[in-house]
Parts: sequence; C-alpha cells; structure tokens
Amino acid sequence: MKSQGTRKIWFVRHAQSEYNKEHLFTGWHDPQLTEKGMGAALSLKQELSDVVFDYVFSSPLQRAMATAISIVGDSLDITYDDRLKERSYGDWSGLNKSDVRTKIGDDAFFSARRGWDTSPPNGESLKDVSLRVLSFIDSLPSSGNILVVSHGNTIRAISVLLGINTKEEVSSYEIKTGTFLLYE
Repeated sequence: MKSQGTRKIWFVRHAQSEYNKEHLFTGWHDPQLTEKGMGAALSLKQELSDVVFDYVFSSPLQRAMATAISIVGDSLDITYDDRLKERSYGDWSGLNKSDVRTKIGDDAFFSARRGWDTSPPNGESLKDVSLRVLSFIDSLPSSGNILVVSHGNTIRAISVLLGINTKEEVSSYEIKTGTFLLYE
C-alpha cells in the first residue's frame, strides 16, 4: 500500500566495504562488502523491517547494491541510478588515506577530502557531486516511503541540497557505513 500525501526518504550509506576496512579512498572503484559489512546490512534490514518501502533506489556500485538487496530482498524492484555513485576520488582512488595526508599535508588533504569546492586530482568536489545528484533528488516521487542506498559523500552532498547542512558545515558531517539519514 503506497503512503499517500507524505514523503519520507531513508538515505542509507552502504555497509563496510573492503576499501573502508583498509582505509582506502574508494570513489568509483567497486569493492565488495566485508563480512562485517554483510552483517551490518542485515542489521539494517531488521532496523527498517517495520517500514513498507514504496520505492527503492541504489547506486550501481556493488557495495550499495548488496546493501540494498540485503534490506529489501527480492520483495521490491530496485532502480539503479548512476547519479547516486560515490564521488570520484580521481587519482586518489585506491590509495591509503593516511599516506595521501602525509604526502600533501593536512590543509590540502582536508580541503579536498571534506571541502565543498576542492576536488582531488582528476576527481570530483562535493559541489560536483551535488550537481550530479540534484536531478535525481528533483525526480523523486512526491509521496511515499523511499529507500535510497548510496555513499557517504553522495549523502553529504544531498544533505546540503536538502538544507540539512550548509556548504561550510558539511565538512564535519559524517554518516557512518551501514547507517541512514531520515529526511521527512
């Protein structure tokens, strides 16, 4: 039964991937969930078991897909959308975060990792991600319970688009793997 009139959106960050476990920049690389991640995805299924989702959207990257499938199983069609992909980390993809920080220094590291306008070399800034996901947000149904499984930086950019964070505050906003942001 579709919810009438009201809209709730659960923005889920995928559960722990192999790269998360190893503290590597992931971006558009496509690692699988760890065993811990699969357990967290199943915990999300339990946590959200009382919600009847009308629509389910997911990033096409396998860590998000596996999380979405764990939550809803085969009970609903999942729409995979490239606009929900993680931010591209460009030349940093696959590199150890601490190594990059040591090499370029704290200021440059935090500016590119958490700032709004600065991107890693050949990668996307959060502003770039926000421009990519804006049309997705605008295309969402106006009512119903909506599950969106995506990535940390994608949700970070969405939080600014929805007015939950400002461009200045978003640098300190963290959504942990296997958790969600509920927007009503």
